[in-house]
Amino acid sequence: MVLNSLWLRVCFQALISLFSEAFMRNILLNLLVIPASAFGLSCGPAAAGAPPILKGSYGFTGTSACLVAPGHVGDLSGPALPNPTPGIALPNSGFQANLRPNDAVPGSSTVAYSYSFAVEGIRTFNGYGSGTVKGKVVDIVGRPTPGPGGFPRFPPSAGSAEFSFNFTYTVNADGSWTSAMVPGSFTETHLTGPRAGQTSTVDAIPPVTGMVSSDGKTLIDMQTTTAVETHTYSNGDVDPQICHRSRVFIRLDDGDHDHDRDDRR
Repeated sequence: MVLNSLWLRVCFQALISLFSEAFMRNILLNLLVIPASAFGLSCGPAAAGAPPILKGSYGFTGTSACLVAPGHVGDLSGPALPNPTPGIALPNSGFQANLRPNDAVPGSSTVAYSYSFAVEGIRTFNGYGSGTVKGKVVDIVGRPTPGPGGFPRFPPSAGSAEFSFNFTYTVNADGSWTSAMVPGSFTETHLTGPRAGQTSTVDAIPPVTGMVSSDGKTLIDMQTTTAVETHTYSNGDVDPQICHRSRVFIRLDDGDHDHDRDDRR
Protein backbone atom coordinates (compact mmCIF):
# COMPACT_ATOMS: atom_id res chain seq x y z
CA MET A 1 0.00 0.00 0.00
CA VAL A 2 2.88 2.31 0.87
CA LEU A 3 4.62 1.40 -2.39
CA ASN A 4 1.49 2.16 -4.41
CA SER A 5 1.13 5.54 -2.72
CA LEU A 6 4.77 6.35 -3.36
CA TRP A 7 4.43 5.30 -7.00
CA LEU A 8 1.41 7.50 -7.50
CA ARG A 9 3.24 10.45 -6.00
CA VAL A 10 6.23 9.96 -8.36
CA CYS A 11 3.93 9.70 -11.37
CA PHE A 12 2.03 12.81 -10.33
CA GLN A 13 5.25 14.84 -9.95
CA ALA A 14 6.45 13.66 -13.36
CA LEU A 15 3.18 14.79 -14.98
CA ILE A 16 3.49 18.21 -13.35
CA SER A 17 7.07 18.52 -14.61
CA LEU A 18 6.12 17.57 -18.17
CA PHE A 19 3.19 19.96 -18.16
CA SER A 20 5.38 22.79 -16.88
CA GLU A 21 8.02 22.24 -19.59
CA ALA A 22 5.42 22.18 -22.36
CA PHE A 23 3.79 25.28 -20.94
CA MET A 24 7.08 27.17 -20.83
CA ARG A 25 7.95 26.04 -24.35
CA ASN A 26 4.66 27.44 -25.65
CA ILE A 27 5.29 30.73 -23.90
CA LEU A 28 8.78 31.01 -25.42
CA LEU A 29 7.53 30.13 -28.91
CA ASN A 30 4.79 32.75 -28.69
CA LEU A 31 7.31 35.38 -27.60
CA LEU A 32 9.48 34.62 -30.61
CA VAL A 33 6.69 35.28 -33.09
CA ILE A 34 5.51 38.56 -31.50
CA PRO A 35 6.35 41.34 -34.03
CA ALA A 36 9.32 43.49 -33.09
CA SER A 37 7.13 46.53 -33.69
CA ALA A 38 5.13 45.57 -30.59
CA PHE A 39 8.18 46.52 -28.55
CA GLY A 40 8.79 49.74 -30.51
CA LEU A 41 11.81 48.25 -32.30
CA SER A 42 12.85 49.12 -35.86
CA CYS A 43 15.07 46.71 -37.74
CA GLY A 44 15.52 45.01 -41.10
CA PRO A 45 13.67 46.63 -44.03
CA ALA A 46 12.00 49.24 -41.82
CA ALA A 47 15.37 50.62 -40.73
CA ALA A 48 16.58 50.59 -44.32
CA GLY A 49 13.80 53.06 -45.19
CA ALA A 50 15.01 55.71 -42.74
CA PRO A 51 16.32 58.85 -44.45
CA PRO A 52 20.07 59.50 -44.26
CA ILE A 53 21.25 62.22 -41.91
CA LEU A 54 23.05 65.21 -43.43
CA LYS A 55 25.48 66.78 -40.99
CA GLY A 56 28.88 68.38 -41.41
CA SER A 57 30.67 70.58 -43.93
CA TYR A 58 30.62 69.90 -47.68
CA GLY A 59 32.84 71.64 -50.20
CA PHE A 60 31.09 72.44 -53.49
CA THR A 61 31.65 73.75 -56.98
CA GLY A 62 29.21 74.53 -59.75
CA THR A 63 28.10 76.84 -62.52
CA SER A 64 25.17 79.18 -62.97
CA ALA A 65 23.75 81.62 -65.47
CA CYS A 66 21.10 84.31 -65.16
CA LEU A 67 18.84 86.20 -67.55
CA VAL A 68 18.41 89.74 -66.27
CA ALA A 69 15.45 91.96 -67.21
CA PRO A 70 16.31 95.40 -65.77
CA GLY A 71 13.95 97.40 -67.97
CA HIS A 72 15.09 100.66 -69.59
CA VAL A 73 14.47 104.40 -69.71
CA GLY A 74 15.55 106.86 -72.36
CA ASP A 75 16.61 106.45 -75.96
CA LEU A 76 19.05 103.64 -76.68
CA SER A 77 20.74 105.85 -79.26
CA GLY A 78 20.48 109.02 -77.16
CA PRO A 79 22.44 110.36 -74.19
CA ALA A 80 23.31 108.33 -71.10
CA LEU A 81 20.96 108.83 -68.15
CA PRO A 82 21.28 108.22 -64.39
CA ASN A 83 19.06 105.76 -62.55
CA PRO A 84 15.71 107.58 -62.14
CA THR A 85 14.52 105.34 -59.29
CA PRO A 86 17.48 104.21 -57.14
CA GLY A 87 16.52 101.27 -54.91
CA ILE A 88 13.31 100.64 -56.90
CA ALA A 89 13.00 98.46 -60.00
CA LEU A 90 12.16 100.29 -63.23
CA PRO A 91 8.47 100.11 -64.25
CA ASN A 92 9.17 98.00 -67.35
CA SER A 93 11.61 95.63 -65.64
CA GLY A 94 10.84 92.00 -64.83
CA PHE A 95 9.17 89.22 -66.77
CA GLN A 96 5.91 88.41 -68.49
CA ALA A 97 3.86 85.32 -67.59
CA ASN A 98 5.68 83.41 -70.36
CA LEU A 99 9.01 84.39 -68.71
CA ARG A 100 10.07 86.75 -71.48
CA PRO A 101 11.30 90.20 -70.38
CA ASN A 102 8.55 92.78 -69.99
CA ASP A 103 10.22 95.09 -72.51
CA ALA A 104 10.40 92.31 -75.15
CA VAL A 105 7.30 93.44 -77.04
CA PRO A 106 6.73 94.05 -80.75
CA GLY A 107 8.06 97.39 -81.89
CA SER A 108 10.66 97.77 -79.14
CA SER A 109 14.13 96.48 -78.34
CA THR A 110 14.72 94.59 -75.11
CA VAL A 111 17.79 95.44 -73.07
CA ALA A 112 17.70 92.12 -71.22
CA TYR A 113 21.12 90.53 -70.89
CA SER A 114 22.70 87.43 -69.39
CA TYR A 115 25.71 86.62 -67.26
CA SER A 116 27.32 83.40 -66.11
CA PHE A 117 29.47 82.53 -63.12
CA ALA A 118 31.46 79.72 -61.54
CA VAL A 119 31.13 79.18 -57.82
CA GLU A 120 32.94 77.35 -55.01
CA GLY A 121 32.39 77.29 -51.27
CA ILE A 122 31.36 75.35 -48.19
CA ARG A 123 27.83 74.35 -47.21
CA THR A 124 27.48 73.34 -43.56
CA PHE A 125 24.56 71.15 -42.42
CA ASN A 126 23.86 71.24 -38.68
CA GLY A 127 21.99 67.92 -38.68
CA TYR A 128 18.68 69.46 -37.59
CA GLY A 129 17.37 70.90 -40.86
CA SER A 130 19.26 74.17 -41.25
CA GLY A 131 22.72 75.45 -42.07
CA THR A 132 24.93 78.08 -43.67
CA VAL A 133 26.66 78.65 -47.00
CA LYS A 134 29.78 80.69 -47.72
CA GLY A 135 31.42 80.93 -51.13
CA LYS A 136 33.04 82.88 -53.93
CA VAL A 137 31.99 83.55 -57.51
CA VAL A 138 33.72 84.68 -60.68
CA ASP A 139 31.32 86.06 -63.31
CA ILE A 140 31.37 87.20 -66.92
CA VAL A 141 28.86 89.56 -68.55
CA GLY A 142 29.03 89.13 -72.32
CA ARG A 143 27.48 90.95 -75.24
CA PRO A 144 24.89 92.23 -75.87
CA THR A 145 24.62 94.59 -72.92
CA PRO A 146 22.24 97.56 -72.38
CA GLY A 147 23.05 100.93 -73.88
CA PRO A 148 24.84 102.92 -74.99
CA GLY A 149 22.09 105.49 -74.31
CA GLY A 150 19.52 105.85 -71.54
CA PHE A 151 19.63 103.72 -68.40
CA PRO A 152 20.95 101.14 -67.73
CA ARG A 153 24.03 101.11 -69.91
CA PHE A 154 27.34 99.30 -69.55
CA PRO A 155 29.84 97.36 -71.68
CA PRO A 156 30.81 93.67 -71.22
CA SER A 157 32.82 92.96 -68.07
CA ALA A 158 34.00 90.41 -65.54
CA GLY A 159 34.07 90.42 -61.74
CA SER A 160 34.28 88.40 -58.55
CA ALA A 161 32.50 88.39 -55.21
CA GLU A 162 32.10 86.64 -51.85
CA PHE A 163 28.64 85.63 -50.61
CA SER A 164 26.86 83.91 -47.75
CA PHE A 165 23.33 82.86 -46.81
CA ASN A 166 21.37 80.61 -44.46
CA PHE A 167 19.24 77.68 -45.58
CA THR A 168 16.81 75.01 -44.44
CA TYR A 169 16.80 71.44 -45.75
CA THR A 170 14.93 68.15 -45.71
CA VAL A 171 16.29 64.66 -46.40
CA ASN A 172 13.86 62.05 -47.77
CA ALA A 173 13.77 58.27 -47.34
CA ASP A 174 14.53 57.72 -51.03
CA GLY A 175 17.92 59.47 -50.72
CA SER A 176 16.79 62.78 -52.19
CA TRP A 177 17.09 66.12 -50.44
CA THR A 178 15.69 69.60 -50.90
CA SER A 179 16.90 72.94 -49.66
CA ALA A 180 15.69 76.54 -49.66
CA MET A 181 17.45 79.79 -48.83
CA VAL A 182 16.18 81.63 -45.77
CA PRO A 183 14.63 84.78 -47.29
CA GLY A 184 16.60 87.92 -46.59
CA SER A 185 19.79 86.10 -45.52
CA PHE A 186 21.78 86.44 -48.77
CA THR A 187 24.59 89.02 -48.73
CA GLU A 188 27.35 89.56 -51.29
CA THR A 189 30.48 91.70 -51.36
CA HIS A 190 31.89 92.50 -54.81
CA LEU A 191 35.68 92.27 -54.93
CA THR A 192 36.73 93.00 -58.53
CA GLY A 193 35.18 94.38 -61.69
CA PRO A 194 32.93 97.42 -62.25
CA ARG A 195 31.04 96.74 -58.99
CA ALA A 196 34.15 96.38 -56.80
CA GLY A 197 33.39 97.83 -53.36
CA GLN A 198 29.62 97.44 -53.71
CA THR A 199 27.43 95.01 -51.79
CA SER A 200 24.24 93.32 -52.94
CA THR A 201 21.40 91.09 -51.80
CA VAL A 202 19.06 88.55 -53.42
CA ASP A 203 15.57 88.33 -51.97
CA ALA A 204 15.12 84.55 -52.36
CA ILE A 205 17.03 81.93 -54.32
CA PRO A 206 14.56 79.27 -55.55
CA PRO A 207 14.65 75.84 -53.85
CA VAL A 208 17.09 73.19 -55.07
CA THR A 209 16.63 69.42 -55.21
CA GLY A 210 19.29 66.71 -55.31
CA MET A 211 20.46 63.25 -54.27
CA VAL A 212 22.64 61.90 -51.46
CA SER A 213 25.15 59.11 -52.17
CA SER A 214 24.73 55.84 -50.24
CA ASP A 215 27.69 56.66 -47.98
CA GLY A 216 26.57 60.27 -47.48
CA LYS A 217 29.91 61.64 -48.73
CA THR A 218 28.70 63.12 -52.02
CA LEU A 219 25.70 65.29 -52.84
CA ILE A 220 24.36 66.84 -56.01
CA ASP A 221 21.63 69.42 -56.50
CA MET A 222 20.12 71.71 -59.05
CA GLN A 223 17.39 74.28 -59.33
CA THR A 224 14.46 72.41 -60.84
CA THR A 225 12.08 75.28 -61.57
CA THR A 226 12.07 78.84 -62.86
CA ALA A 227 11.47 81.71 -60.47
CA VAL A 228 12.07 85.44 -60.56
CA GLU A 229 14.66 86.73 -58.10
CA THR A 230 15.42 90.34 -57.30
CA HIS A 231 19.11 91.32 -57.14
CA THR A 232 19.52 94.65 -55.34
CA TYR A 233 22.85 96.53 -55.34
CA SER A 234 24.14 99.12 -52.90
CA ASN A 235 24.46 101.70 -55.71
CA GLY A 236 20.67 101.61 -56.22
CA ASP A 237 20.36 99.16 -59.14
CA VAL A 238 17.49 96.67 -58.80
CA ASP A 239 17.52 93.80 -61.30
CA PRO A 240 14.87 91.08 -61.65
CA GLN A 241 16.48 87.89 -62.92
CA ILE A 242 15.85 84.20 -63.62
CA CYS A 243 18.77 81.81 -63.07
CA HIS A 244 19.72 78.16 -63.31
CA ARG A 245 22.14 76.53 -60.86
CA SER A 246 23.76 73.13 -60.27
CA ARG A 247 26.23 72.01 -57.62
CA VAL A 248 28.36 68.99 -56.63
CA PHE A 249 29.27 68.56 -52.94
CA ILE A 250 32.01 66.50 -51.26
CA ARG A 251 32.00 65.97 -47.51
CA LEU A 252 34.90 67.60 -45.67
CA ASP A 253 34.09 66.39 -42.12
CA ASP A 254 31.44 64.49 -40.16
CA GLY A 255 30.14 67.47 -38.23
CA ASP A 256 31.22 66.20 -34.79
CA HIS A 257 32.29 69.50 -33.29
CA ASP A 258 32.16 70.80 -29.74
CA HIS A 259 29.57 73.40 -30.74
CA ASP A 260 27.08 70.92 -32.20
CA ARG A 261 24.72 71.45 -29.29
CA ASP A 262 24.43 75.13 -30.17
CA ASP A 263 23.32 74.20 -33.71
CA ARG A 264 19.87 73.26 -32.38
CA ARG A 265 19.04 76.93 -31.96
